[in-house]
Formats: sequence, structure tokens, C-alpha cells
Amino acid sequence: MSEEVLNKTLQTQKKKRDFYVNKIITSNHAKKIIVSAPGTGKTYIFHKLLETKQGNCLALTFINNLADKLEVELNNLAKSCTFHSFCTGMLRKTGCGLSSNFIIFPKLRLVIRSDAKLVFDKSPNFEKSFNTLDLTNKNISFFLSRSKFYDAVSFQDCVYRVYKYLIDYPEKIPEYEQIFVDEYQDFNKLEAEFIKILALKSPILIVGDDDQALYPGKSASPEFIRELFDDSQFQKFDLPFCSRCPKVIIESINDIISKAKRFGKLRDRINKQVYCYLPKKLEDNIKYPYITFVQCTIQSGKAPYIARFIEERIDKLKKEEIIDANNESEFTVLVAGPKQYLNQIQEYFKRREDFILDLYKDADSAKNKLTIYDGYRILLRFDRYSNLGWRILLECDNSEEIITQLKKIISQKEIYEILPKHFRDLHEFNLIILEKIIKNQEVENKEIEIVEKFFNESINEIKIKLEEEQHFDKLEKKMEKDKTSIKFTTYVGCKGLSAGFVFVLGLNEGNLPKRNSSPTDNEICKFIVSLTRTTKKCYLIYANRFGGKSEGKHSAFVYWIRRARIKPIRVNKGYWKQL
Repeated sequence: MSEEVLNKTLQTQKKKRDFYVNKIITSNHAKKIIVSAPGTGKTYIFHKLLETKQGNCLALTFINNLADKLEVELNNLAKSCTFHSFCTGMLRKTGCGLSSNFIIFPKLRLVIRSDAKLVFDKSPNFEKSFNTLDLTNKNISFFLSRSKFYDAVSFQDCVYRVYKYLIDYPEKIPEYEQIFVDEYQDFNKLEAEFIKILALKSPILIVGDDDQALYPGKSASPEFIRELFDDSQFQKFDLPFCSRCPKVIIESINDIISKAKRFGKLRDRINKQVYCYLPKKLEDNIKYPYITFVQCTIQSGKAPYIARFIEERIDKLKKEEIIDANNESEFTVLVAGPKQYLNQIQEYFKRREDFILDLYKDADSAKNKLTIYDGYRILLRFDRYSNLGWRILLECDNSEEIITQLKKIISQKEIYEILPKHFRDLHEFNLIILEKIIKNQEVENKEIEIVEKFFNESINEIKIKLEEEQHFDKLEKKMEKDKTSIKFTTYVGCKGLSAGFVFVLGLNEGNLPKRNSSPTDNEICKFIVSLTRTTKKCYLIYANRFGGKSEGKHSAFVYWIRRARIKPIRVNKGYWKQL
């Protein structure tokens, strides 16, 4: 391409992008929707619109990472929060049958599920009932009554309580000069209906991308954003230019979508175009023209070929590449893949003190199991007589006497009053000692020994666990622009993030996708999301053997990308000898 043609192309793209942006900003329509790919300037649109407002604006999204980013990027021009934190704030104002000091306890569903097992001899899926607004059974009413008994809420019932309150009292629907809703494809029916209620009194701009729908487990579905896109009440807008990803990534995504459609996948997908925004990405397109497909013979603790390869590539980065990546992204490097891969790879990197590591933590297992520490935190922080706190301690005690006692609690007003004396005395002793320790008061060695024996842990370990929060970790911000930061996360966990250099692991049949012959729409979206985190270069990594076992065939997704866009590398014993 000659310099004259290139300059003309750049000017044309600038004019076209300005046209799309101005069309949205100048629209006076009360209901607007943008369905566009990652990195196309949605946050920029939010910011430009907010500059024309007086400050009474609200920005909502689904995950903490994005809410934190919006808060920073919007520069306090709007209240930015997750959907759940917004509903919690409203619940504090309205009460909805709870006391003013109700507890937010995400694991409440586990407690009430156990209650239901005692009463009905079954464990209903309360989350699904809330998320889908299923009122055909008594799941929601039972949950709400138990929630009131414990004076506590989890995420789903918190949203439902406020939703129902606003339906019953429409005059209480809050009004804003402008509402922004991001990542709408991740909303479920309850959340989507809630947004419709907010839109009754405020102008609203909804943004999303049905190619990035990743949360079917919470009954989220891209059908809700597709319904709004077809709704004549909403004015539709395009943002087709991506200024995040280099051209090879954009073209690869187009390859993947085209192949998926040929196989009968993504049937109801909203048709949208995306192009690499050359005025921003021209230099990166020249420097990083390929996706690298890395075929490793093995990855294990003794032969960490994948970990060593990633390390080698990071060590080759020049200082200016690191600074440039950090200026454009949250992280220098993103490593995304299955849990078993992440655990091995990040363990290898822990020895590198010169890197800033944001390690993967398996929050799912912790969120799905009640522990005795959950009960102690509540009793120490909130109320020594809390029904919820003592109920959790009962749940964690497996003695026959306690199991019998559990069956009595459903009709009782105060659990504390019916506790067996020896059970109550034991835990109250621990609570007294732990409260002294937390407040740095004097405690006898013998008392510490008794508590340590009970928990079977040192007092320092006990203190650490008692201080743990039950909410999701917030995205850690890195401070030094010339330092290499590495984020380890799952395919789903990388949603909302970006990094200069992205390594997508586990591209084997069985991981992503489960079956090469019949990948799901959700698996296709996971692959698309992982690729589009890239601002510089992307590596797709396959292992012949992992942890001593054969990993089978390559992922079919790799071959959905045109060969001209991929540069293969084989990493075996010979590879390391050549270095």
C-alpha cells in the first residue's frame, strides 16, 4: 500500500468513526442500544455523553472488574457500580421486610437449601427460580421467608426484593438524567426486567455484544440483548472500528464467526461488522502480523514446557514493548486457560520476583461450601445472637444430636435460645477469646491453646481466615509502567480485561471445546473473548501431554482461523537446545 493510499485510508476511517460516534452523542432518543465488538469505544461514548449532563447519571455493569474500570475512566461523571451493588444500596434504603442492619451473605443459598432439605426433603435450585422469575413453585416465597428469618440477603434475592418493591411502588423508581448499562448480554431475565423498570423514568443507553455471552450458569442469555435490538422502541447504533486489537485478531474473529455460521452455530447472532482501526493500530499490525500457534509436547511439574515458553517470550520483550502494553492495557501479559493449567503455570512463575503476578484463585469452590469461619465472622462482626451465624455453626457440626436439633429451627424465633448448653458454651468461649485477639487484648497461653486445638490451626491462620471477605476480589491495579505484570485467569475470568500479550492455554479437544464435532455457542464465545483481550500479540497453546496424560487432538477452533494468519511453533526437547 502506497503512502498516499494509506493516508487516504486513515483519513477515511477517522471520518467514518467520528460519524458513528457523533450519531450516538447527538441523538435525543430516550432508549438507545449499541451492539458492538470489544475495544470499539463504548466507554468513550459514555464519557462524551456524560460531559453534556449535570451529574445525576448511573453506569451499571455485571462484573466488578468492569465497574472498577468504568469508575476510573468515567472520572466520577457518573455513579458506576455492579448491578448487585446498586440493588444492595436500594435495599438499604427501602428495607423490603428486613431490618436496617441486614447482612449481605453470598452463601445464604447454601443455608436455605439445607433448610429446604429439612422441610421438604429436597434441595431446590433457588438461584434459577430467582434468575428466571419462575413463580410456578414456592421456591422464591420459601427463600424470602428464610432470608427474613436470618435478616440476610444473597445476590439473587437482593435483586428480586428491590425489583418487586419497584413494581409494587412505581412512584419509588429512581430517576436519572442518563443510565448506561454495559455488558447487557450477561444479564438474566430478572436483571433484564429490572432494567426495563429503570427505563420507565430515565433515558437509557444499553451496550453489549452477543458474541461475548459467557454466563449460562446464572441463566444469562444473549436472547435478551437480541430482543432489545429488535425492539422498535430502541434506536440502534453501530461502532464498527476496534482500536484495541491488531488486524490479525479482528480478521481471525471474523473467520471464527463465519465458520461457526457455516456449522449452524450462532444462528440468532446479531449481524455486525468490525474493522481494525488503523490510525491507532497501524504500528502494531506491522510489528505483530501473526497469531502464534504453539504445539508443546508436554507440560508437567518436571517438564514445564508451556511455562518455560511463556517465560522465554516475556523475557524477550523490550522495555518499550512493556511500557506500550501497560499504557494500553490493564496487564502486560494475560494467561487464560483451564484451572489445572493455570495452577501449574503460575506455580512456576512464583519464583520470578521481578514480575507483578495476579494469581488465579479458585473462588468457585469457596463460594459453594459453608465453613465454620463463615459463622464465626458473622457472630464476631455483626451480632453475637445472629440466627444466621449460629445456624452456620450448627450446619458445620455433624453430630447426631445437632442434626436432630436442626430439624427444630424452622419454627423457632431465636436459634440461640434452643442451642444445647455444651454447644453454646463451647462456641461462646471461642468467640470471647477470638474477640480479645482481634482487639489485641491480653489472652492467656492456655486459652490460645484451646482455640488452636478446636480449629486445628495456629492462631495466626485463624485470624487470617476470619479477616477474609466474602465478596469477589477487586481487580488489582499495577502502578509501575515499566514492570511486567501477569494476570492468570480462566477463559470466563478474562472477560473485561485486556493485555498486550495474551497466551490462551488448553486448546485441546476436551478443554475448549469439549467436542470438536459439536462445539457449543458458549464455547465459541469463550474463544472469541480470550482472543479479543489482545492489544499486541496472541499465542494459542496446545499440549500433547499434560500432567502425564495424553491431551488428545488440537482444538478445532485453531483451524477455524485461516492458515495465513497463524505461525506454528513446535516446542519439544529440540526447541530448548536451539536457544
